[in-house]
Amino acid sequence: MNLSPQEADWLYALQRPWPLTERPLDALAARLGATPEALADLLARLRAEGLVRRVGGVFDARRLGYRSCLFALPPMAAADEAEALRRIVALPGVTHAYRRGWPEGVALGGVTAADYAGLPSIWYTLSARADRFEAEAARLAALAPLPFPALARYKIDVVFDPRTRGRDERTEYAAPAAPLPAPLPPEPLRAIVRRYQDDTADPAAPFRPEDLPRLRAWQADGTLRRFALLLRHRASGFVANGMCCWRVPEGESDRVGRALAADPDVTHCYARPLADVFPFNLYAMIHKTSWEEGFATFRRLSALAGLSGKVLFSTQEFKKRSIRFFVEEE
Repeated sequence: MNLSPQEADWLYALQRPWPLTERPLDALAARLGATPEALADLLARLRAEGLVRRVGGVFDARRLGYRSCLFALPPMAAADEAEALRRIVALPGVTHAYRRGWPEGVALGGVTAADYAGLPSIWYTLSARADRFEAEAARLAALAPLPFPALARYKIDVVFDPRTRGRDERTEYAAPAAPLPAPLPPEPLRAIVRRYQDDTADPAAPFRPEDLPRLRAWQADGTLRRFALLLRHRASGFVANGMCCWRVPEGESDRVGRALAADPDVTHCYARPLADVFPFNLYAMIHKTSWEEGFATFRRLSALAGLSGKVLFSTQEFKKRSIRFFVEEE
């Protein structure tokens, strides 16, 4: 989509936390020197071009009593992989599923797809209520998935800047998190989450006035990371999604993770356990507009960390959606 410099500023602001007021577009417009109608028109144009995932709340799963885990499948025959993917995508708790590795036919810095032989290529994220997580994960146990839970998180929640494309992505910093989720909230609070987790019908006035005190409290304590516009980043031009992985010496994860999290090119950063088939324990996500730019970013981050590793690009997307909380009670 072609945006004027002014519209690019607006799009960036729409991805940041919206004011928790009865008419947030009015407050945003006043801040930006725009009109609410102009912001609503931009949102409508973005929707028409398929660039909007949703306008809604981004909640911290652990603070709502949920668990999430990244899994990878061991290498398998193509026919077995196809059946495995069918089962993975069909499971409601799976929010993301990708083929990750090296793009076929691309050679950069002497690296080719052959350098990724034997590494897991199918990766998915499963999220569920903590009291039901093990049962949900067991539904895919026959696939022998390898779990890679987040042991610490250093950066989460990407915001894409259309003004500078892949060179100036901004994110919200998250300190290392306790691995255990919080208790489940009572039903009245679950109902509030359900009201704001999906795409809003009326962005000009998305909030019930009686919900605003709770939403503000949640924003203050991190339960609500933001209510905002979420873009479809691939459709927006950020097509080179890379999972950069390194092996960090024991006791160095926090230092290196924080250093990587401070880099504007890193959108997410986690410490995860080592595995024999995948001997890396620090992961950083990048989103760039080309394989070349993505690989150059990986090499720069590797030099910054003083480590060698691999970048696994997402070469095929099978599923991507936000977590939907407490939907079994709708």
